[in-house]
Amino acid sequence: MAEINYKKLYYSTDTILSRFKPSLSNYFDVFIRQDYDNINTDENNEINFLAYEAVLPGTSYETTQVFGDRQGITETFANKRVYPPVDVSFYIDSNYNVLRYFETWMKNISPNIGAPYQSYQKFEYPENNGKKGYKKEIIITKFERNFREPNQRLLEGGTIRAPKNYCTYTLRNAYPVNLISVPVSYEGANILRTTVTFNYDIYGFKREQDSIGTDDG
Repeated sequence: MAEINYKKLYYSTDTILSRFKPSLSNYFDVFIRQDYDNINTDENNEINFLAYEAVLPGTSYETTQVFGDRQGITETFANKRVYPPVDVSFYIDSNYNVLRYFETWMKNISPNIGAPYQSYQKFEYPENNGKKGYKKEIIITKFERNFREPNQRLLEGGTIRAPKNYCTYTLRNAYPVNLISVPVSYEGANILRTTVTFNYDIYGFKREQDSIGTDDG
């Protein structure tokens, strides 16, 4: 029989709730490392700022079944770790820098070469002669509202401190595989938005100063 932790039975509901602080979904940051020379740093910072929705990546294992090693028992073992794609949604600015950014990125993956109706596609290498190719790092940071000093939050240029409780997901060798269509309509005005799906090789997870898995800090 499993041992019961009787200590927790003596906690009051108020004590348990005081020890549990839920994380809020609207404190996060998306950062895409920029390697292309044709988009300047200010525009890249703007792209990162306009990311209004993202997902913290998940992962799973494919499993292998083994029959008959032990009589009457079917065992499963972890086989290959799977990293599903990640969606990040962006607002589109009036200068269309967001669209230009991702159109340029996808064009650099497989540009059309030649005149119309006689063009062909040529896929670029992820890395070419030591130069950065179309794969980048995407860093998604989840933090809480204490990222600024309480008495400085409404002051321009106020004191900013490193959050004490945060975690980061670093997507290694990420690149866009899908840029969804952007509908436009005369039926009312709304802010244009688009969602980009990213594939990546692997991600690293880091919480505060502790690293797990492949994240090398």
